[in-house]
Amino acid sequence: MSGKHQDYHWLSKFKLIFNALFPRECVLCCDPFVFTNQNIVCDDCLSKFEKTESFFCRSCGKSGENTYPICEECKYDRKYSYIEAFTDYYEFGEILREYKFGKYKNLAYDIAKIIKEDFQKFVRQNQVQNILYIPVSNKKLKERGFNHLEEILTYIFPKYLVKDYLIKVKETKLQVELNSTERFENLKDSFKLTIDKIDGNTLIFDDILTTGATLLEAYKTIRNKVNGNLYAYVITKV
Repeated sequence: MSGKHQDYHWLSKFKLIFNALFPRECVLCCDPFVFTNQNIVCDDCLSKFEKTESFFCRSCGKSGENTYPICEECKYDRKYSYIEAFTDYYEFGEILREYKFGKYKNLAYDIAKIIKEDFQKFVRQNQVQNILYIPVSNKKLKERGFNHLEEILTYIFPKYLVKDYLIKVKETKLQVELNSTERFENLKDSFKLTIDKIDGNTLIFDDILTTGATLLEAYKTIRNKVNGNLYAYVITKV
């Protein structure tokens, strides 16, 4: 057995022993489980997530009466060509909270595995050539150590599709702490595009869609600089 394989063998044994001595409880079902990649959510709970239908405006992300599939405002002033959401917030939101705020980077692989097939299908169907993700500020990046959206994308798409053209130029409050009106004002002029023009259909990726404030600000930032259709894909819709 080579040195590398021997190290891996002992590491696997150590993980099994550690699991037996210090079992962790799944944050969703609260059952103890043996973990390999991450110790937050058990495989049984992860396997239960599937695509669900959400009813909101597919142009701006607004929810409410008579907004599906497109709200009255967007009938006259179209924003995104289409916004796709994988599922509702409910239990998936707990995973995203642990991932982002608990800084459990290893959860990126499991989140990517859940949405991968649906996300790739949406990109193929709409002939997307550029995938951008909602950026975080430099301060937040240093605190967390990684951009949670970029990390998920590394497990789903090749590097040439994922672009870091969108950056955050203003420090903002956490959206979760604000009401609907404050969310839009909070993000005003907070994004910037690092290039003058993007050729081809382009997609914006985000994790949570609540009021649509984040996607709308991203849309305003790049709408006149994209030579193609503009789409969005979110993991959950509140």
